[in-house]
Amino acid sequence: MSAPLDGLRAALVDALRAGLAELDPAGLVERALDDAGAPSGRVFVIAAGKASLGMARGALRAWGDRIAGGLAVTVAAPAPPARDLQAATSDPEGAALRPLRVMRAAHPIPDSRSADAAAAALAIAAALGPDDRLLALISGGASALLAAPPPGVPLAEKQALVAALLEGGAPIQVVNLVRRHLSQIKGGRLAAAAAPARVLTLLMSDVVGGLPHDISSGPTVPDPTRVEDARAALERWAPQHARLALALSESLKPADAPLVETRTLADPERLAERVAAALAARTGLRAVAVPAEDGDARAMVERRLALARALAPGEAIVIPCEPTIALPARRGAGGRAGWIALAALRDLPPDVALLCAASDGADGSSGAAGAVVARAAAAAMDARAIEAALARCDDAAVHRTLGTRVELGPTGHNLTDVHVVARDFACDARPR
Repeated sequence: MSAPLDGLRAALVDALRAGLAELDPAGLVERALDDAGAPSGRVFVIAAGKASLGMARGALRAWGDRIAGGLAVTVAAPAPPARDLQAATSDPEGAALRPLRVMRAAHPIPDSRSADAAAAALAIAAALGPDDRLLALISGGASALLAAPPPGVPLAEKQALVAALLEGGAPIQVVNLVRRHLSQIKGGRLAAAAAPARVLTLLMSDVVGGLPHDISSGPTVPDPTRVEDARAALERWAPQHARLALALSESLKPADAPLVETRTLADPERLAERVAAALAARTGLRAVAVPAEDGDARAMVERRLALARALAPGEAIVIPCEPTIALPARRGAGGRAGWIALAALRDLPPDVALLCAASDGADGSSGAAGAVVARAAAAAMDARAIEAALARCDDAAVHRTLGTRVELGPTGHNLTDVHVVARDFACDARPR
């Protein structure tokens, strides 16, 4: 890749890291609870999602003397090699979060540990009294981490349904709509189980334009949608699972939740604003964030290329987004972010860099957060190999070969994807 854009590519990744750091989950929760003031009674915490551990730390710092117990559910790490098994059995995070119990489960498809975590959360809620408070700390990923299918629906069938919706390219709002009405914990049912205790929910949103009930299928948030909406979504996106329509049920409605309070602490738009500010401060680029978008990944590629061609030298645009892509039956390793970066690679203007990254650090099955590319990278690989990788959704190996992978590791966030399109300065227009 051309040396002049190496610095620009690195700056885009650095700005993403800085934006994520500014929205530290522990700090956001601590400040929100300090502003709310400590309650007089006991507090029980249920934290679930990819930011759950950080959010729980913030709660303990703010209200630690009031927190009597609870639960934090996060994503399970891959199984360690046998030689590392002893080290893996130690749990420093669990010890640091006492009196909370730390549990781990699968994502994005729930597993038996997800069912165990949901049962534990419901048991905590059911034991609360009128003088207690449930503090729910919900972030992206909790839909998979808390799984309680309704009676008569085996977990295996719920797993197959979720896989069909995700692999078929259904928008996350649609996936979560179906989940809310096919659950004993989602759609406000966890808050209903906590009655007559008061419920305060603090959210970190991973849904573009998401309303509170969309975020992680809203386990403690009232839901205005109806069974009819979920049935229509099921028929359109997963007709092979149409029999599950009989198991759909109504969620908790706003009129029935007078003791439930909800606040959103961070969302994709706020992350984009932080990334744009960091990029401008570090590089002098005229960087701006634009409203979030979602939709088909192929159409998104065309929009990124049109934007790249329209940028003036020294301009950058940051876009929070939630792409969807229908996966082929036989596919390789990759993710939405890496796929979009690879699809755009050869048609970018020569002085433009494109970053596409998942804010949680895990872009699908790629093993990376995404990719940051410029057109010069295409010279290292035959165009037919790139096309074949795109057709198989097998972008991970290509980005490894090209040196375009973005490695963030688990970020403790899940604020959806971020794309940055940036045009380098003209030779005579660089900041001095």
